[in-house]
Amino acid sequence: MQKTDILLSAIGKLVVSLRSVTMDQTELGQRVGVGRNTISSIENGKAVNAETLFNVLEHLGVIEDFQEIIEQRLTQQTTALSRKSRKDVQELDNDF
Repeated sequence: MQKTDILLSAIGKLVVSLRSVTMDQTELGQRVGVGRNTISSIENGKAVNAETLFNVLEHLGVIEDFQEIIEQRLTQQTTALSRKSRKDVQELDNDF
């Protein structure tokens, strides 16, 4: 199983656990503008449109967690890139 499949499965389990407390698949689908089958696909770990997945996560109140991780990683990457600088150009002797 690929990491992507594992992540989709874990997100699906999270969606089930958060959604099932207060609503069924049809209601969640109506709230985010998709059908029950799309919610079922998410919950079963199947690939769906990223925007749809993000809308579901936002509605369930967990999108901030994902956004925080991405922003931390972006900050780390930006910091790493800004630390990397060019080495001074070394003059070579012209003694050919």
